[in-house]
Amino acid sequence: MSISNEEWNAGRTLDTMEERILTVLKLCKTPLNIDGIANGLGYNMKIKDLESFIGGFAAYWVVQNALDKLVKEGKVEARTIKQRFGEQIYYKPC
Repeated sequence: MSISNEEWNAGRTLDTMEERILTVLKLCKTPLNIDGIANGLGYNMKIKDLESFIGGFAAYWVVQNALDKLVKEGKVEARTIKQRFGEQIYYKPC
């Protein structure tokens, strides 16, 4: 089924994952780790069963790849921060 040019022009474009991550980081105003970013995007990272494990892993992978791209492009800064138990990477917009 086709649509008219007016319908096409009235539609909205999809935001990329990178744009969505930048929005979350800018709205938060403090550095976030990947869990905080994923939660800000609406992903539930809690593992309850095999299905939630697979979904959480997929979401983590997509978010991490987008973060790596943003860091490489110089749009996001990443720092490894020592925590009580190990280290964690935090991100903030440049």
